[in-house]
Amino acid sequence: MKALLVILLVTGTAAADPIADAIAEKLQPMLPANVGVAQVFVPASFAGASPANVIVEAPSSPLRPGRPSVKVTIKHKTLYVPVALAAMTDVAVVTHAVASGTVLTAADFSIEHRALLGAPAPAAQVIGATLLKDVDAGTPLGAHDLALPAPTPRGTHVTVDIAHGTLHIKGQGTLELAARVGELATVRLAFNQTVVKGTLIAPGAVVVGDQP
Repeated sequence: MKALLVILLVTGTAAADPIADAIAEKLQPMLPANVGVAQVFVPASFAGASPANVIVEAPSSPLRPGRPSVKVTIKHKTLYVPVALAAMTDVAVVTHAVASGTVLTAADFSIEHRALLGAPAPAAQVIGATLLKDVDAGTPLGAHDLALPAPTPRGTHVTVDIAHGTLHIKGQGTLELAARVGELATVRLAFNQTVVKGTLIAPGAVVVGDQP
C-alpha cells in the first residue's frame, strides 16, 4: 500500500509543515536556475519528525518543472517524496489573513519571486480585484483566486505619459478600447489625434514607452 501523503504548500499558509519546508530548503540548491519547489507531498510517516534530521539526496540527473520524487532520509527511514517543481515567477502573496469578498489594496499583499502551481494572479491587476476565498497570511494568489475589476471603458479620458529615455511628453487622450490596469491600452491623443499604444497603469493613466 502506498504511504499516505500529507499535501502541503511549502511557503503558503498556516498549514505549512516544518518537514516540507526543510525538504524544500535542502532541495532548492540542487535545482536549475529559475526553478523552485512549489509544493511538497510529505508522507504521513514523516509527520512529527525533526526538520534538523532531514537529508535530501542529490538527484542523479537535473530536475525540471513537473512532479518528480526525491530521495529523503530522516534518521533511519528513507522514502521517495513527490515534489511539485515550477518556474519561478512574480507572485502576489497576502501579508495578513483576508476574507472572501475583500477588494484588495496595496496594503494586503507583497510581490515575491517564487514557484507556484498554476497561473499566478496578474501582479499588475491585484489592486482592486475581489478575493474569491478566505486566505491566511503568506498565501500566494493564483489567477483563479480573484475576480478582476471591470475594465476601464472605451471613451474614458486618460492622462498620457510618453517616455523615451530622457524625453517626457505629458498630455491627454481617450481610450480607443476597454482595458484593465496592467494591460495594453490603445489611446487617441487629444492634441494631434494620433493613436498610440501603451500600458494602463491606473484607471485614468497610460504610459507609452519606458514605464516609471
